[in-house]
Amino acid sequence: MSKLKKIFGSVYIRFLAIFIGVFFVSILIPALGANVTRAPEIKRDTHLSMTETARKIKELTDNHEMSLEEAAEFFSDKGVNIKISSSLDEIGIPLNDKDKSLLEKTGMLSKDGFPDRNRQHDEFELFVLFEVQEKWVMITPDGQHDPVASFRQSQILFVLVPLVLGTVLIILASITVAKPVKEISKASQKVAKGDFSVRLKPKGSGEIRELADNFNSMVEELSANEYLHKEFVSNVSHEFGTPITSIQGYAKLMKRDSLTAEQRAEYAEIIISESARLSRLSSDLLKLSELENKGSISERTEFSLDEQVRSVIILLQHSWESKNISLDINLDKIKYSGDEALLYQVWVNLISNAVRYTDKDGEIRITLEKKDAAVFTVSDNGKGMTEEETKNVFRRFYKADKSRNSEGTGLGLAIARKIALLHGGDITVSSKESSGTTFTVKLP
Repeated sequence: MSKLKKIFGSVYIRFLAIFIGVFFVSILIPALGANVTRAPEIKRDTHLSMTETARKIKELTDNHEMSLEEAAEFFSDKGVNIKISSSLDEIGIPLNDKDKSLLEKTGMLSKDGFPDRNRQHDEFELFVLFEVQEKWVMITPDGQHDPVASFRQSQILFVLVPLVLGTVLIILASITVAKPVKEISKASQKVAKGDFSVRLKPKGSGEIRELADNFNSMVEELSANEYLHKEFVSNVSHEFGTPITSIQGYAKLMKRDSLTAEQRAEYAEIIISESARLSRLSSDLLKLSELENKGSISERTEFSLDEQVRSVIILLQHSWESKNISLDINLDKIKYSGDEALLYQVWVNLISNAVRYTDKDGEIRITLEKKDAAVFTVSDNGKGMTEEETKNVFRRFYKADKSRNSEGTGLGLAIARKIALLHGGDITVSSKESSGTTFTVKLP
């Protein structure tokens, strides 16, 4: 039973069955229509022809121009069979009262091929029966030249030949169509088992090629996502593993009795610092996960965007003043509707990064302009980034400056960009080595 379900559940079998069914019906309907309209005409023409033949035979024999046998032999070549019998019993046609009455009145009995419930001789399709020279003559269509039989045979051929030929062609076409589909199915099974190296070779053009191209694109995306997933797990393990190892190591050192008070205090401070780093990392991961699961900003409030940026600059005043960094600030007044708390994190992240990567006595330029969108830029004159670093700067856990690996979690820019995307905007970066870096935020 399961095998039958599998067979009839196949798209290939369904396609074949539907085509044959539709094709058969589309041929059968015209054939039946022709049979209904044309067959009666052929029967009437044949009946008239046989009646005319009977009339001519009677005329020839009544005038004694020919004997009955000679006339029968002459007209037997005209597509009819002529049977001569001495009595009606030899003819083998049972007659009812109506038939006998008709024979007595007209001297001729004929059947035109159309059903009559009162007749007792329906086994005969078409015939003409009459009496000549005290003999009974029965004319029927010649079996080899019967127009009705020929018409029905042609109807059967008209149905069967296209059906057989069409079935063969559709089987070949179905195989051609089903082959790439089966290839895609097999490739999908490999992908489902984790093999992302599978690729299809697109052939021809049209939907099948488009399907193969889309499949290859999908596998490439899945492969990239799988790589990012593994990389993410590896990065999380590494980021959590480093401070945990550090905490564990310094905790063991603190158990030593030989430690001085200064060393013990130093190790305790390191443990506190690494614990805080773990806490930040955990908090950032939760925040990023929360943002990833958000489709859009549901709750928006209107606030002053320029005042928010100005408050962040004041918040970080100690950081940029301690490095003697000069700020060039130009903020247009902008009222914006969005998530105030989330956008606050964006400005904190971008401005604090600019302060962190700007050398002492450096300069940072912060602007907020009202154009077709709210455009925020923060530029520093630090050492800048390479092309590869610029390309990867928004990746999770990516840190361009490896020497400052202990600072931050590597998630700040990923979080900031996700917040901008949720507001319908984006963050871009431009940077050159030794020429500083500029981050641009556009919020529509």
